Amino acid sequence: MTAGELLAQVDELRPNQYSAEQKLRWLRRLDGQIAAELLDTHLPPAEGEAAAAWPPPDYGADTRLLAPFPYGEGLYIAWLFCQIDLHNGEIGKYNQSVLLLSAAWRELADWLNRRTMPKSAEEWKM
Repeated sequence: MTAGELLAQVDELRPNQYSAEQKLRWLRRLDGQIAAELLDTHLPPAEGEAAAAWPPPDYGADTRLLAPFPYGEGLYIAWLFCQIDLHNGEIGKYNQSVLLLSAAWRELADWLNRRTMPKSAEEWKM
């Protein structure tokens, strides 16, 4: 799924006044967290690829999101709902969105832990 496809889905589910550029900044931040906190702790960088290369500087509507199906869609939607609710000051909705986000993050992390062993202590040394 691309960032643009996700933004269209979120705007349909929860209409909001935030620009696509703002929502892309929020998505870029989440993809950065996924890369740093989940993928970089389990997967070696691809051949010749720096570990800190994600998210790319040209992150935009055509960028493919990091979290795979079926885990990504719920995670990204909950994340954007959280950001929208937080910035709208809708704390009740925000609290519900945070619960959905937490569950989606845990599902992605659990899947990654089942699929790939974490890096050894030796791999962490720089």
